[in-house]
Amino acid sequence: MKRHTFIDRYFESQRALLRLDTIEEHDVNSLFTYLNNLHSTADKLKELFDCNIKDHPDFKLLRTIRNYFHHVGDVDHIRMFVSIEENVQFDRVQHLIIPLETFAKSVKSFIDNAMVPQNDRQYQKKLKFVSKEMASISECYSYNNDLLTNMEVFCNKPSLKLDGVVHELGFDMYRFIFNITNLIAERCRAIEELAGKPTIIELGDEYSVSNNIDRIDMFCTPDKKPITTTKGMIYARHVELAI
Repeated sequence: MKRHTFIDRYFESQRALLRLDTIEEHDVNSLFTYLNNLHSTADKLKELFDCNIKDHPDFKLLRTIRNYFHHVGDVDHIRMFVSIEENVQFDRVQHLIIPLETFAKSVKSFIDNAMVPQNDRQYQKKLKFVSKEMASISECYSYNNDLLTNMEVFCNKPSLKLDGVVHELGFDMYRFIFNITNLIAERCRAIEELAGKPTIIELGDEYSVSNNIDRIDMFCTPDKKPITTTKGMIYARHVELAI
């Protein structure tokens, strides 16, 4: 009988979610399954091997979305190949996009559940905890402070008019999933009981934190304005507020 099958389930669900040969197919369960397996993997690594990935910013961000998905509302997603124009370079080949509104609601749900009324004796302690968690997420997501400052706007279908057409803004999860998977692979290789599992042995050298995608993963010339929408990247010449 196989041992520690939570590792097998994690990498199987990660591959099922991001396989390039299925990028044009939509599996309504794939993201939900992946996020639950990530959550379970983090729990078991800590419990069984005292290996903590829960403090990693990418994990915290994904856990926030997972908890919203699990307890509050649906998280619709689309996958597509990265659209590249001249003088644009991406450090990834595909997107996994959810509405930016959904991510904002995930953050708001986390804060609402974590906080207590201001007159509660635990208020300062809770505030310190929430502030620490948000600072950590900001390490991997550059616009988190903008979201926190304009929460009402971000939670109400944030949109922009791009070349005269209104587009709902999107949030690309791909980098965070890619990076946390590399971290889990490295941690498993460092644990003797997991390093010998076929699932880990068969991982390629690309499963390494050294290959993680940086927070700035797109480079372009000033005349390009690629903006993430729920329909992918839009390269707009004219960007206006959607009123």
